[in-house]
Amino acid sequence: MKKVEGRYNRQEMLEGWNQEKLKQSTVLLAGVGALGSMVAVFLALVGVGKLILVDMDTIELSNLNRQLLFTESDIGKFKAKVAAEKLGEINPNVHVTARNESVISVPRKYYEQSDVIVDGLDSFEARRWLNSLCVSLNKPLVHGGMYGWYGNIQVIIPFVTPCLECQPLLPRERFQKSCTPPGKKREKVEVETPKFPAVSTITAVLSGIQAQDTLKILLNLSPLIDNYLFYDGMSQSFTTIKLERNPKCMICSDKYRLEGIEYAIDKQETIRELKDRLIATLGLSEPIRVIHKSKFIEDNTKIGEMELNSGELLFVYDKSLGKPLKLRAKIS
Repeated sequence: MKKVEGRYNRQEMLEGWNQEKLKQSTVLLAGVGALGSMVAVFLALVGVGKLILVDMDTIELSNLNRQLLFTESDIGKFKAKVAAEKLGEINPNVHVTARNESVISVPRKYYEQSDVIVDGLDSFEARRWLNSLCVSLNKPLVHGGMYGWYGNIQVIIPFVTPCLECQPLLPRERFQKSCTPPGKKREKVEVETPKFPAVSTITAVLSGIQAQDTLKILLNLSPLIDNYLFYDGMSQSFTTIKLERNPKCMICSDKYRLEGIEYAIDKQETIRELKDRLIATLGLSEPIRVIHKSKFIEDNTKIGEMELNSGELLFVYDKSLGKPLKLRAKIS
């Protein structure tokens, strides 16, 4: 541990600043690419006590135009591991943990011990999964995305602000980090990173705002909430759009938490047919199992063959969700 006297004195002059609180805080960065790596730098500089870096990817030459922590000698190495080493040099007083795996493979304890989770992911499905997990654990999520000259920021405080599933701005297939170009087929959680236009200046603007809102949450200040912030780098303009919580959101609505989603089910359809309808109507990725009364129901089982009555619950596990979807059956 190196001397810290004087390291933070300029930021400690800010009203509402609490360096000791930051020292005791933990932030998990889901994705250590363009946005995630820069957010990590900012949080390390100000002395956030513990950073958990999660990324399964390795460094490529094309990353180096916007990912400050990496150099050509790092190509082929794990991003999380290299980033942890570089951050330790930037501020040896910060404890950095590297997890070279996908966000869904990381033990849940790392999410549970985090005070804020930062979204630096590059796929639609991974983002939906992370949003679902953060809501289930009641953890603040700071989302950021960029595509070319444009970017966006949204802060999710579970059960207070809209979550990502409440998002009304874009069709479900296009509601993804803008790393995936509009109209491109959505990716599954563990896939090769899609290629997209990106420049370091936009990365700097968006990651700075993400880091700033993360700090404001940690310091009990006022982050961007209930608003979707859009940045246009061509016109140098910021636009905020007021968002509202969806009272029928399958992830964060109060009704869903208490009662589940009422869903019409035909006695003649099979579990496989039910799964296909859930994909079409609720935008699920691929329901992998359906549970009724603690029993796994096979795909070829007809609803009429089950002892399922209207009002009873089915739990659907899906790759894009961090917790099971709770359906309250309405038998027809």
